[in-house]
Amino acid sequence: MSYDFTRTIPIDNPKYLANQAFRQKFGDDGNLLVVAVQTDKLFQKDIFSNYISLTEEIKKVPGVETVLSVPQAINLVKDSITQKPRAVNIFPAHPSDQAEIDSGKAVFLGLPFYKGLLYNPETSTWLMAVNVNKDVMNSAGRIVTVKAITKAVDNFGLRNGLEMHYSGLPLIRTNMATKVARETTGFLLGSVLLYAIILLLFFRSFSTMLLSLGVVIVGVLFCMGTMDLFDYKITLLNALTPILVVVIGIPNCIYFLNKYHTAYQETGDKHQALLEMIRRMGIVTLFCNISAPCSSSGDRPLTYSTGVGLALHAFITGDHGE
Repeated sequence: MSYDFTRTIPIDNPKYLANQAFRQKFGDDGNLLVVAVQTDKLFQKDIFSNYISLTEEIKKVPGVETVLSVPQAINLVKDSITQKPRAVNIFPAHPSDQAEIDSGKAVFLGLPFYKGLLYNPETSTWLMAVNVNKDVMNSAGRIVTVKAITKAVDNFGLRNGLEMHYSGLPLIRTNMATKVARETTGFLLGSVLLYAIILLLFFRSFSTMLLSLGVVIVGVLFCMGTMDLFDYKITLLNALTPILVVVIGIPNCIYFLNKYHTAYQETGDKHQALLEMIRRMGIVTLFCNISAPCSSSGDRPLTYSTGVGLALHAFITGDHGE
């Protein structure tokens, strides 16, 4: 599976250049996962203590670099000795009573810097920003990391009766990669099952059905093996390749089998029927398969590809009868 952040526009595109300039000035947020909760009870001792524990648990997840949340908020105070500002934690690491939390809450809400960044006072929404390692984000390890984060957050929500919300590219990209893998498998198995039923209805023969499916499955295996051999990763686009092999391959089997049966009835000789099947259907099927992917974006891909194949077959063989 491909876990890289794929560039989809040319590097000289004005929008791409503007995005690069923005990232150079403000940094890259592609590794930031945001967790939000909407409640007016966050600063209650039990919930706030659990929120602190959640932050510490997320910090221990492999691949997580930093976590920014309300309990980790800092304030700048002037050092009485050096006369220089220094950072101090607003909330204690382990508050002993409600008074300590209320005292920190008063300081936190009095700092305009965090308003609109970590909380929205109008909606009582509180944010937690989780920064995931860039190398982890571009590997399969991000699935484990994101699942561990969401599991910890969901457990916190269940314990405290709160609804948790997620956003950020790490979550979106992880869900996309997971869906591609799951849907590719589902569509592939579904297409094989559907065509197995169609073959069984057409030919009323299990051996014919199994032979056709065997040929197509071998083609799918060779297709995926060749992609891996040349180091092509599975993306949202080329994940359709094995499904297309099934969709295109099964009708080819039907064409060949029908032609073989027709030729065998005419000649009564299996060897001659095979030769006639290959002579009649080999070239036309080849060019139909070549033109089918190119015409898949047209209004009538089946008619167009079949027409191209038949025209090329008639031109090469001089046979205009079929």
